[in-house]
Amino acid sequence: MESSCRNAIKERVLKDMLGSIKGSRWKVLILDDVTTKVLSSSMRMSDIQEHNVSLVESIGKVREPLPLTAVYFLQPTEENIERIISDFDPSPIYHSCHIFFSSHVKSKHVEMIQQCDMLVDKLRTLKETNLEFMLVDSRTVMTDQPDALVRLMGANAEERSRKDDVNIMVSRLATLFSTLSEYPVIRYRQGRIPQPSDPPGAAGRSTLAERVCQGLLEKLKSYQKSGVVPSKPTCDVLVLDRSFDPLAPVIHEWTYEAMVYDLLKMEGNMFKYQAVTGENKTVDRESVLDESDPLWLELRHTFIAEVYQSLAKHFQEAQAKNKKATGNKSEMSMAAIRSLITALPQFRDILSRLSLHIQISSDIKLVSNQRSLTDVGELEQDLVLGEKNSKDLISFLADPSHQLAPEDCMRLFMCYLATHPEKMDPDKRQQWQTLAKLSPRDMDTVFNLGYLGVQVMKLANKPEKGGLFGKKDKRKTVFTRQRKEGWDEESGYALFRIEPLLKDLVTDLVRGRLDADEYPYVEPPPA
Repeated sequence: MESSCRNAIKERVLKDMLGSIKGSRWKVLILDDVTTKVLSSSMRMSDIQEHNVSLVESIGKVREPLPLTAVYFLQPTEENIERIISDFDPSPIYHSCHIFFSSHVKSKHVEMIQQCDMLVDKLRTLKETNLEFMLVDSRTVMTDQPDALVRLMGANAEERSRKDDVNIMVSRLATLFSTLSEYPVIRYRQGRIPQPSDPPGAAGRSTLAERVCQGLLEKLKSYQKSGVVPSKPTCDVLVLDRSFDPLAPVIHEWTYEAMVYDLLKMEGNMFKYQAVTGENKTVDRESVLDESDPLWLELRHTFIAEVYQSLAKHFQEAQAKNKKATGNKSEMSMAAIRSLITALPQFRDILSRLSLHIQISSDIKLVSNQRSLTDVGELEQDLVLGEKNSKDLISFLADPSHQLAPEDCMRLFMCYLATHPEKMDPDKRQQWQTLAKLSPRDMDTVFNLGYLGVQVMKLANKPEKGGLFGKKDKRKTVFTRQRKEGWDEESGYALFRIEPLLKDLVTDLVRGRLDADEYPYVEPPPA
């Protein structure tokens, strides 16, 4: 997907958009917040500059008149179109303009443009580029809706206003398939039948995945008619909401990238840290962790114990290039790395990256030790695998040698409750809150697992097996796990025993083993 996704975005922007503008030497590129994220997630400024873009500006800021061609790459919102019009009415601030919308533009917005004579006179291109998703890495994209979980899965999930969130999601997903020139067979996880004991909004949550799929199919059908996507299916898509596996974001993950984002100070893909210089001064530094870093590529999905081993091996190989560089120092330390960089300037870039990852791994180890995360992680996995129970959890929390952060106590509770449903009552809730020194708001967060289909509290009157309206519900609400295939007590790591359910689902999808009742098609594939 690395070449197909990133390169497809670059081709759409650099060739189909900027490359299509002829007869203009220098251009100013004007973006909004969303399209800025689209471009910054997939290419460098130098890529854009190579196509004669001398300046990149924000549509939301006051801009000076320039004798240049303006290229607008914007969402087709009324606010953005009003701003474009204001650039040309009453007098133009650019020599000419090309407008590229990131998704489908409504007729009423096209009419707004047509009513501005000066804009029409200067307009050279008006086109939909269908590019409104962000690239996280070579295998991951997002629609950039950070609050969608609360709005779509929370207590107000049935409000009509939530329709806007679904529409944005559908529109941006559709531009992904347009960019990749793919037409998917779409499946989704059948929603759980609402129960009387469910938190508010259950009906809206139960149909969320289906609504997204229906909207996506409708959008892609319209693309199909205009020849934007293929006429026949080319791939498979499985749409899930967070309730299919509420454990995955809660349980501590022990691979390198996950721990970096979970435990360290990150802003996007920027790692901020303090380093000691050769003059023994402490300075603030920041480094980007992305796929341009070979070590990050090599290690990011690796179990943390193996990361330490790999870094030690890289360090020893660097030492072997100059055995005198560190004198008698053989330990993997920042001082030893600085000595190596001084002795081997031709390997400065490689050694600097090694130094960065030694720093990161050291910080991870420090935080893990401070928070007793190895013990926490082993207990989490024991609870999830059914090898320990509430007595073990209470004993662990009562042990004064464990100085646990509130969030780690909350995650332990959530791991237990997701795999041991209907075990909680108001008295026990208060006892656990007191034992873990949590606030009432912390416990509310723990109990919000109910919005993801976990039956946290004991039920006074259990519903009939048929559920509401006499329908039988096949959805499971106990999120237990099996041991990872091939894991054994002697050779396996205690913190690397389980895997997210998503892996099994994708494997079953690829092998044609997904149950069609539980994961129905929006539109059955052609025979």
